[in-house]
Amino acid sequence: MAITLEEARPTMDCPTTRVQRALSDLSAGRPVVLTGTNPADDAHIVLAAEKATVETIAFMVRFGSGLICAALPGTECDRLQLTRMVGEDRDHSGIEYTVSVDAVGPGTGISAADRARTLRMLSDGSSAADAFTRPGHVLPVRTDPAGVLSRRAAAEAAVDLASVAGLRQAGTFTALVSDDDPTCISSSVEAQRFAAAHGLGVVSIEDVVTYRRMVESHLHTQFTLVRETALGYVHCVGYRSDVTDIEYVAYSLNSSPGIATPIVRLEIEMDPAPHLTPDIATTALAAVAEHGYGTVIVARRRNGDVLLTDVNADLVEVVRECGYRSPILLNFSPDARTMMWHFGMSISQSFDSAPTDPGLPSQYRADADPQSTYVVGTVVRGDQRGRELGFRTANLELEDSNSIADGVWAGRCTLPDGSVFTAAISIGKRPTFYGRSGVRLLEAHLLDFSGDLYGLTVTVQLEHWVRGQAAFASKEELIAALSADVVRTRSLMHTIG
Repeated sequence: MAITLEEARPTMDCPTTRVQRALSDLSAGRPVVLTGTNPADDAHIVLAAEKATVETIAFMVRFGSGLICAALPGTECDRLQLTRMVGEDRDHSGIEYTVSVDAVGPGTGISAADRARTLRMLSDGSSAADAFTRPGHVLPVRTDPAGVLSRRAAAEAAVDLASVAGLRQAGTFTALVSDDDPTCISSSVEAQRFAAAHGLGVVSIEDVVTYRRMVESHLHTQFTLVRETALGYVHCVGYRSDVTDIEYVAYSLNSSPGIATPIVRLEIEMDPAPHLTPDIATTALAAVAEHGYGTVIVARRRNGDVLLTDVNADLVEVVRECGYRSPILLNFSPDARTMMWHFGMSISQSFDSAPTDPGLPSQYRADADPQSTYVVGTVVRGDQRGRELGFRTANLELEDSNSIADGVWAGRCTLPDGSVFTAAISIGKRPTFYGRSGVRLLEAHLLDFSGDLYGLTVTVQLEHWVRGQAAFASKEELIAALSADVVRTRSLMHTIG
């Protein structure tokens, strides 16, 4: 296996690595421990429903509450005619339970073998409504269509993890009983000890939220225009987040994505509009104009029921959409800076009056050295998809512990002789063909290169995130998507080169 190095950030346990390990465990049929958003929240044992076995269900029954739940999308609940449980108090619990079920067949339904079979059948899209008796010993839960981005709960996390892993959208979970006090459910802190004792991976609901925000795009462009001002031409781009429903406007003055660029965050009471007024963006733009270039991000003040974590993710998405790799930040909270590092972006020296954030780990501080994300490795043989596009491909094997987010990036590949080529870079486990069961690869499609790469040690630098990984219905659809990625890569690298 190629040895890979991530020089951009120190080796650390972070949302990306924790989710990647959880995805591999779930794909292999192993349970993982799911912790809550807060340390005092209940912890759960989670399993992919299609992977349920006698052994794994017996394990969940032994250490869990005894109540085995199946997390299913609402569309599946409707198809299987799983009606809402009579007398359910959803206002109190926030969970939409359906009537419990057993798979039709021999047995009472309560044994580990019976419940494992019920779970596998619930995950099977070909199962019919009459394949289950009601009531039973498995309790389905109807999940929110937006998953953890709408509801921070174990059921949503289970379905999201299964979906990202390339498995059927059906999870299994049970509350983890406290070993310190068997009359209580384990807290997230105690769950860490349980996981270590049993050799299980641990992932939090917030990890799943962060990972989804990293590898998916949740901003929609509403308008783009250019306005002439006393400071010069200002590019205005309006966005709306489908997670928070907050609107943002990015005002950019002579922006230079390829170098450290000052970015100022502002928050206003009213909805932003594509214009400049003295009390909104002009003053802030004048400050960045002294630097020569920069961007001001204006956000409508969030409602009280919008989580700050989601707002921070919105802001980082806006910065990412602007094409910046190593911005200088003004008026960004320490949490927003941390989120930026999770997204694989560096932070240059801050030019505000508070250049450091003492509360952050050293690698997250605003005064940390600006760095780039790159991977070094020896090229191995892949699936030859690059050849079908007409490009040579450098395939580097990655460990799940590598903290770079799965997705498609624009960047560069440096060969041993020092030559540098623009590359469209894909990171992940090739979900179209292998789901999550394949080797995790970095595939750099080198543009305008025709030589042999096998056995060479190359350096691949990630410069701009393009899109998240996706499973396509056919090889032809995948090739078409990769062709579009190449076009986008040429555009981005021309802009920032």
